[in-house]
Amino acid sequence: MFLSIGIVLAPIFFLGGCTKKLEPNVVLIVIDTLRADHLPFLGYEKNTSPFLTEIASQNIVFENAFSASSWTAPSTASIFTSLYPFQHGVVMGMAASKGHEIEINRIPEEIKTITEVLKENGYATYGVAENINIGKKMNFTQGFDRFKKFPYPKNRINQQLMDWSEEMKSKNKYFLYIHYNDPHKPYHRRSPWYEKTENPRDDLVSRYDSEINYVDEKVKGLYEFFAWDRNTLLVITADHGEEFWEHDSQGHGGTLYSEVIHVPLIVQFPGEDNVRKRIPENVSNMDVLPTIRSYLGIKSKEVEEGIDLVPLIRGKGKSNSGRHIFSHLDRTRQKKGDLKSIATIFEQWKLIFKTEGGSELFNLKEDPMEKLNVYEKNIEMAGLLLSEFMEFEKNCKKFSQKRATVTLDEKELEELRALGYIK
Repeated sequence: MFLSIGIVLAPIFFLGGCTKKLEPNVVLIVIDTLRADHLPFLGYEKNTSPFLTEIASQNIVFENAFSASSWTAPSTASIFTSLYPFQHGVVMGMAASKGHEIEINRIPEEIKTITEVLKENGYATYGVAENINIGKKMNFTQGFDRFKKFPYPKNRINQQLMDWSEEMKSKNKYFLYIHYNDPHKPYHRRSPWYEKTENPRDDLVSRYDSEINYVDEKVKGLYEFFAWDRNTLLVITADHGEEFWEHDSQGHGGTLYSEVIHVPLIVQFPGEDNVRKRIPENVSNMDVLPTIRSYLGIKSKEVEEGIDLVPLIRGKGKSNSGRHIFSHLDRTRQKKGDLKSIATIFEQWKLIFKTEGGSELFNLKEDPMEKLNVYEKNIEMAGLLLSEFMEFEKNCKKFSQKRATVTLDEKELEELRALGYIK
């Protein structure tokens, strides 16, 4: 089988009679709006992702990975910087209520992104994205040699990368960032996977699931075209998930329940370094940057709140069970008032604290769907989780928030409407 051959071969070249491993290419794929529990290798009953399931079966799967926020701009900025949203300051993105002018945040230039880290270490850097937030206006493009942002759903990513392929393959090593926007709204009916149902909610889910199959095919096409089974450090994750009324909401960016912050995380080490392993410890997709950097042997003095997962993968590090992981949501711009939510995840416990009131505590081991609020029965634990966040937030490094007013053209407004970003 194509996949199984690649993971046992270590690419080598000969120098002065000695053998030395080639430095691997690095590929980071973020699939927008992909919730973990709609993937068969994470428990879903439908086969929504045959290729990703095959990849997962031969590589490293983190069963409990969480996003730093529940919508694209802050969560992707956290993947790029290994900082929480209240640190890098990207809490407002490309959404509009009326008119052409909107206020946004930008990744501060003094923060070194994953792209800049790899570029400084000799990597040619390429990026393609379909989400309107991931572009120059919000400073996601810093450090890229080539970056192309396509309006969704133009479906141009794979073709663009094939057009760049000869140039990319000619480089000694490259970093590639891909941001697919499927299965984001408006949930196209992707043939042959879509199955119509009469129930409106079920039909919406069927459309969403068909989008997962659709993007799964696109990932497969690039993986085989570029032969990423050879000499490639590959990471596949999501920026956030999607709600389908599990907690009386639909969409994302409004809550911090597991359906919107529990995301897939697959890691493929190149060649003989690869292992097949499922890891149940809680991790964050902010761990992507320090893990890639560590594997490549790149030292850093930058502030990173994510952790290096290489010891955990290799079974040589301490257990990750005592770690506190946070997720952050700021909806102040959407409504009047101080509307912020914080989630603190510690072992099997998860606290959701809202500045507008109504905190909730869940035991994820006994109640993974977060249906039973046990806050009143475990007030001491809830207090410990809140104080853990408050202490961290008080003492952590924060960068000055970069705000900018941008003017949107008609095409951008139309794209925002299609994505549901016009309020």
